[in-house]
Amino acid sequence: MFAKVTNYVRIDYWAGGRVRIAARAGEDVMLCARQGGHDGRDMDPPLGEGGPLRVDAPPASRNLLFIPAGNSTEMVFQNTYRGFLYRQLFITPAPITPSTVSLAGQTGIVTGSNTGLGYYASSQLLSLGLSRLILAVRDTTKGEKARSSLLAALEESSPGSAKNPPQVEVWPVDLTNYTSIIEFANRVRDTPNLQVNFIILNAGVARLGFEPAPNGNEITIQTNWLSTALMAMTLRPILQAQYTQAKRIATNGHTPPPPVLSIVGSEVAQWAVFKERKIAASGPHTSVLTVLNDRKKSNPGDRYNTSKLLLTLFFREFVDRLPSTKNDVIVNLVNPGFCYGSELHRAITGPLGAVFGGVKRAIGRSTDVGARTLVHGAVVAGRETHGCYLSDEKVAPWMDFVITPKGEQAAHEMWKELSEELREVVNIDGVMEQTGV
Repeated sequence: MFAKVTNYVRIDYWAGGRVRIAARAGEDVMLCARQGGHDGRDMDPPLGEGGPLRVDAPPASRNLLFIPAGNSTEMVFQNTYRGFLYRQLFITPAPITPSTVSLAGQTGIVTGSNTGLGYYASSQLLSLGLSRLILAVRDTTKGEKARSSLLAALEESSPGSAKNPPQVEVWPVDLTNYTSIIEFANRVRDTPNLQVNFIILNAGVARLGFEPAPNGNEITIQTNWLSTALMAMTLRPILQAQYTQAKRIATNGHTPPPPVLSIVGSEVAQWAVFKERKIAASGPHTSVLTVLNDRKKSNPGDRYNTSKLLLTLFFREFVDRLPSTKNDVIVNLVNPGFCYGSELHRAITGPLGAVFGGVKRAIGRSTDVGARTLVHGAVVAGRETHGCYLSDEKVAPWMDFVITPKGEQAAHEMWKELSEELREVVNIDGVMEQTGV
């Protein structure tokens, strides 16, 4: 159900199936879509029956789901190829400067930070005065090279920083290995005197051909969906526990800012064909993951798009299932745009790779510019972005499919498959219920 809308708004579910609109006091908002089984008829005025809703006081509860609003024409344009090209060619995310943001005393983690977006985001974070940075990488040798390069670049841009350099560490984590992910999360949990203020889950891959990961799952699906989901689910309660402890020992009313778990998504989820779901539905007792892992049924041209759609569906279900109380962690999904200079598409070689590289140079953002969106999502965007999809440093409309009833059903189905895939690794229900108290 769509209606003309004027703002980005949030729905909170509470007793009796009623809904509360989250916005600033005195702000007029209107809703754009039915969500979570609510048809909006118990609101005043009912959804779709006209009239803005006035918010008389700031909301107090936990947010479970954000729904996109904005001008309806903007929503349609956002999710088109024309909208994509417009953003690529005419919108440049703004740099974040030390004059506006100081990260002194803070600690951050960036995955996939030895190259591309993760590297440039790390560089920008250090330029903002970040005191401790953990580079979470698969190859620690490359991670150490990145560490040296980052510190050298910081000294060049800020002479004298070498006298009191930030603490930059390289921690191994392999997103094709569940055990490695659990070990990484345990290290974050068990390292003495570590309070992480934000985590950017940036690591990802794109493959043109079919390539299995060591555990047998197709590597793009394994990295971009399954393992990123596991990282998010295991790290979120650790962030919460650390924050809860920090609040207990805070003095003079200096409560630390709430931690942020920022996941790097992509607008290409809008264009995913996702034929594997239809194939699975046509066969007896066939999972979507089984089809995704079938080389004969592989659709290489759509695989990356589908992996990002699966990540988006996970994100919405993940936010919806967060604890009803005592969750302070801000979780958002960030689209950096199409960038050249990253190694994301390094597996695309030969003539096709040359053509693709030319396209990236023609319409792509530099990796340094794209990285600004990651930094924004982690250290600038606030509580109002919890559960949101961000693009160009602002809340953006969701992809068309994910806010439809079919999209919601797909999110439920894929959550079940995710739970089944990870059941020998982690108790998802148990992890999701952890409040960090």
